Amino acid sequence: MKFRRLAEYFEKIEKTASRLEMTRLLAELFKEVRPEEIDLAVYLSLGMMRPKFEGIEFNLAEKMMLRVVSVGYKVELKTVTEEYKKTGNFGDILRLRTFEHLRVRNLLRELTVAQVYKRLMDIAVDEGQGSQERKVNNAAKLLNDLDCLSAGYVVRIPINNLRLGFSDMTVLDALSWM
Repeated sequence: MKFRRLAEYFEKIEKTASRLEMTRLLAELFKEVRPEEIDLAVYLSLGMMRPKFEGIEFNLAEKMMLRVVSVGYKVELKTVTEEYKKTGNFGDILRLRTFEHLRVRNLLRELTVAQVYKRLMDIAVDEGQGSQERKVNNAAKLLNDLDCLSAGYVVRIPINNLRLGFSDMTVLDALSWM
């Protein structure tokens, strides 16, 4: 499955207030996902890379993510920070006028769910001397390889801010419905 399709489902879910409707949308999403990507789609929809007991953390704070967006989109850090202060949502800043010229890019070379997951996992497990800078640069490259809708969701995962409005139990319900 292309990651853009997953992001489109995330957008629908985010706009939904009804838990039953969220469950229905998740079930629909999980039916579309290839069997080898179902676990990846589940983890990403929960805003994580692996189960919590495995302890995989990105160690990227909001200030670092502001740098990621600045580097990835070649926009001054000050501009990104101002836009973030206005909206309070990293996903929303990528849909603003400042980034309008980027909306249609990379649609020919869409990444799959598995490709995005792998790149996020590589960022998460990077450690050692210089790892923070590598994480910023690799996350910026990933954002640069995505359309704005997809990047708007990917940018929120490392800072534990996906907030689609459902929990593990909703995912279990959706899996049982499918």
